[in-house]
Order: sequence, then structure tokens, then C-alpha cells
Amino acid sequence: MQLLLGNGMRVEPGMPERSQRAIDIMRSVLEEERGVSRVHVTVPASVSCPTLNCQNRLAIMRDVSTSGAFFYAELDAFEGEPISLQFVLSAFGKNIRMVCDGEIVRVERFPRGAATGIAVQFSRCNMFPADVS
Repeated sequence: MQLLLGNGMRVEPGMPERSQRAIDIMRSVLEEERGVSRVHVTVPASVSCPTLNCQNRLAIMRDVSTSGAFFYAELDAFEGEPISLQFVLSAFGKNIRMVCDGEIVRVERFPRGAATGIAVQFSRCNMFPADVS
């Protein structure tokens, strides 16, 4: 499973990618605006956005925190749209299925054929045991 990112990179789960914004923040050119730190992850996710008639669309997570996430998906998204994410994280030797609802707060559009970068602020997030082989 591969996803084409806006910078022309093809990403497979486990392969790191950084946006120019993230690079600028690391170089102290831009100030960090987040209230909480995010953790870099590259895991597949399922995205649903009823207002865009989107159900269980494939996405690749880039980072996640307790308050939100950033992911790439082939989705024509807009700020303010409600959205749901489901993904599995591993912690302490256990798989945890995350089911999160929130609102799109930023959309990074790239040239045609590349996935859209989408930032979500969570309004609700639940954890469940996951059976992943």
C-alpha cells in the first residue's frame, strides 16, 4: 500500500516524511502553535466524512496527539468539516484501536495526483483493544 504525498514522495507504512512547515518549525523559522506535542507515526487509518459522502477512505497518519492528528488522504476536504478517524497504535506490547471524531482545522493541497494533507482537532477519542495480526 503506497500513498503519493504532495512533495512527490511515495510513502509506505513505516517510512518517515516531513512537511516544509515541520522543517521550518524545527529550524526555529516558525513558532510551534500546538498546545500539546505530537508523536510521529506512519500507520494506515480509515477516514469517514459524511458531509463529503466519504466512508472508510484510506489515509496514512503522519502524527498524532491527545488533541488531534495530521494525515494524508485522497480526499477533497475543507476546513470546518466534521470527520472521523480509526487507526491502530501499539503501546506497551498491546494494540489499541483509536476511534476519534473531530473537525478539520487545516488542509494542505498538493499538485493533482498527490494526497491531501489534513489536520484534525479531536472533539472525542475512544480507545478499544484491537485484534491485529
